Amino acid sequence: MRHLGEVDITSFKACLLQQPEELWNADQEFQKRLAPYRKSRTIYLLMTVGGPAMPTRRLTGWDPLHAAFEPVAQRIASFYPRRGRVLNAQVACLGPGDDIPEHEDYGPTLEAAHRVHVPLETHPDVQFWVEGEDIKLAVGQAYELDNLRRHSVLNASPVRRIHLIVDYFEEPA
Repeated sequence: MRHLGEVDITSFKACLLQQPEELWNADQEFQKRLAPYRKSRTIYLLMTVGGPAMPTRRLTGWDPLHAAFEPVAQRIASFYPRRGRVLNAQVACLGPGDDIPEHEDYGPTLEAAHRVHVPLETHPDVQFWVEGEDIKLAVGQAYELDNLRRHSVLNASPVRRIHLIVDYFEEPA
């Protein structure tokens, strides 16, 4: 896990908190196909399937969140030397006591992109394991995860854990 830097999440989090509860369940069937073993609830903004050359689809979370998401996406892009674009963007909520079993992500889109986590809400008792190391992440900070390595999450805290997860693709030089 590589720490990238601070991200101003104030506007994005405020916009997220104004959304109706149903938004968390809007793409439930899509989530079941994508990651059936995950207990998290997810709001999908953008999704690219099949690699960076494929079109990026706007999903249910795009319309209500995109204006607040754009400055965050620009900040994430600033951490990388080459211009690029967001291939995937989602907000994942893991409830107290829930977990995401150990796994490795795969596929042409994920293999080509930088997977960036920006915690919006977390707790010291959340365990984010990457190849056996428990990594503590801070709210409002961006971290790049090599999602091709084995990783898992256990929310052993009494509160929900919410991360903005962005897959950023740098255009080839």
